[in-house]
Amino acid sequence: MAATQSADTVRTELLSRVLAEEVLDMPWLDRSAARSVLSAQGLPFPGKGRWQYSDLRALVEDAMTLEDAHEALGPVQNVEIRYLDRPATDAQMIELGSSDGVGELPLIDVNSLLFRSGTKLLADGNASLAAINDATGSVDRHLVSVVQGATLQLDERFESGNRVVLCRVRDSATLNYDLTMPSTDGVGYHCLVVWLAEDSSLNLRLASQGAQIRRSDIIVNVMGRNASATLSGGWLLENRDHLDTQVYVNHRIGQSRSEQSFHGVVDDQARSTFSGFIRIDRDANGTEAHLTNRNIALSPQARAHAQPELEIYTDDVICSHGATTGQLDDDSLFLLRARGIGEESARAMLTKGFLRQVIHSESGTALLSL
Repeated sequence: MAATQSADTVRTELLSRVLAEEVLDMPWLDRSAARSVLSAQGLPFPGKGRWQYSDLRALVEDAMTLEDAHEALGPVQNVEIRYLDRPATDAQMIELGSSDGVGELPLIDVNSLLFRSGTKLLADGNASLAAINDATGSVDRHLVSVVQGATLQLDERFESGNRVVLCRVRDSATLNYDLTMPSTDGVGYHCLVVWLAEDSSLNLRLASQGAQIRRSDIIVNVMGRNASATLSGGWLLENRDHLDTQVYVNHRIGQSRSEQSFHGVVDDQARSTFSGFIRIDRDANGTEAHLTNRNIALSPQARAHAQPELEIYTDDVICSHGATTGQLDDDSLFLLRARGIGEESARAMLTKGFLRQVIHSESGTALLSL
């Protein structure tokens, strides 16, 4: 009972502080919708459910102390840019505060209340390129729209700070998204939400190191027939690094496909958490969805928590999910040692080979030195 009361006290106190925050930047922006949602739903209970392994208080308090509003864009090509520190159209206003289809992720609404800078990117060509730089020191939000038939290569680098990216991929469009998260001693919350229309596709490639506290929420809403989502990536954590990765793929309509494949390596006293969730709605007949998460712990003190989930409301589907956590294979180590390779080098070779199976971006390969 005491633990429940303590968590409830923390939750209530944090919510009161967030709702009391007033951002004077962008005075034209109506933040009342996010305030109403937070007031009605509240914050999650710290240390429970999907927040069992991440410090909710630290992430929320960090967001309340960040005040920088800086340029976050890198090079762009065939992309129209609009900055969110200027008055927006009604359509942009809706997207700024949009939480449709993201589930119970209240830190998106915290970001809605507190963000001070951001951009809207409109990709309308077959060779569109854009880059979003690190968010350290800021709370920012980015809206990405890939128009019908267009292709966008989006490269993002995130270390710390508080960031939400909302992506709408229109009919027959493609979004290739490379997300890298370098090591940092700071605190960071990152949320990516993608909506996929008919015949569209998402290719998300993730590579991450650890942080003092880092939470990454990835939500993919498959809204159109023949849409596909391929999500892959890996992480390498050392020392006392922390990384909490939560992936949600929601199939709202049938004849669609998703594939998730994530590998994690934890060493020393590092901690990783992966939760992969697949939901298939009643109207999503003919869906095919797969999820795989494999983890290797290199030391007795390292921890890798994995939780794959399926929620299916129709029978006409093909689905699979699974997660494993173990150590380096002794037979493979012996084979390399028998060929004259030292133990440290052999372990490094096996670790890199394990991550190379899921790290497919140049930025990810460079980050993890693969």
